[in-house]
Amino acid sequence: MPRGLGRAALCAGLLFCGPALATQPHERTDGEPVEFAAGDDLQHVLAFLRHPESGIGVAHLRVQVLSATGVTTLPPEGVAPGKSDFPPATYLVAITQKCDKPEMSEEGKAFTSWFYLPQGQLAAWDVQTYGPGCRTEPPLFETSDHEAMRSVGRALFRPTRVGRFRYGALLYRSWDDAFAAPTREAMISLLRKQGLEQPASARAQNELAVGLYAAGQRDAAIETLKNAAQLAPDWDLPHENLALALRERGELSAAAQESQLAESLRKPPVGAGPGAGEAPRNMPTDR
Repeated sequence: MPRGLGRAALCAGLLFCGPALATQPHERTDGEPVEFAAGDDLQHVLAFLRHPESGIGVAHLRVQVLSATGVTTLPPEGVAPGKSDFPPATYLVAITQKCDKPEMSEEGKAFTSWFYLPQGQLAAWDVQTYGPGCRTEPPLFETSDHEAMRSVGRALFRPTRVGRFRYGALLYRSWDDAFAAPTREAMISLLRKQGLEQPASARAQNELAVGLYAAGQRDAAIETLKNAAQLAPDWDLPHENLALALRERGELSAAAQESQLAESLRKPPVGAGPGAGEAPRNMPTDR
C-alpha cells in the first residue's frame, strides 16, 4: 500500500471522492504529509484517519483491543485527538462507511476499512477507496500468518460474516468457524471434514483449497479448485484462485484462460440493467 492519504482516501457520507484525492498526500496543519505505513503506531494511524479530508468522524470509527480473553472497544474519549498514551496491545481500528446511492444493493451500501496493529504496530490493513458513484476498489488483507488472520477475523469478519483476504496467495471472501481454528493444521482438518460432509458444495471445496494452498499443499489445492469450478461453473472465485495457483506453478497459458473466464463471470451481460451479473461474484447458495 503506498504511503499517504491521497493514495488511500476514505470518504464517508455520500463517498464521492474526486480525482484530487488520488494524487498527492494530504497535508497536516503544520505542513507535514499525513501518511501511514507498516510499523506505525496507533497514534499515527488515528492522525491519518482524523484528517479533515478523510471524511471520518467519531461515529464512523471503532478502536478495539484484542486479547486472549476477548475484545474490548475503547470509548470515544479513549481515542480523542491529542491522546497519545496508548499502552502496548493488539488493536483493531474499524471504520464503517456508507454509500447512500438509491440504486446500490443493501450489501453494497455499507463498507468497512480496518487497520490491524499487533503489539501496537501496524501490520495489516484493508483501506477501501472510492470513485464517482460510490464505486469501490478495495485492496485485500494479505497474509499467510494464521494467527493474524484469526485475530482480524475474530474481531471483524466473524461478527459481520463478511471479509476479504488473501490467505497463502488465494482469495477468500467469507468467514466461518474452520478459519477460526487455533492452528493451520486444525483448520485444514475442519475443512477436510466439511468437504467430506458436503461433497457437492463448491464453497466447501474452495475453502479447503485455500487452506491447502496456505499450508504448502499446492497440487492438492489446484485439484480441489478444479473440482469447485466444476461444481459451480458460474462462480468466478474458483477460477480466479485457479489462475493464481497455476500462474505460480508456471502454467501461464492455463492461468490466463482461468483468469479470462473469471473476469467474464464478473462482467454483467451487454445491455443488462444496474446490478445484473452480480450473482456469480457471491458465494453459491449451498452455504
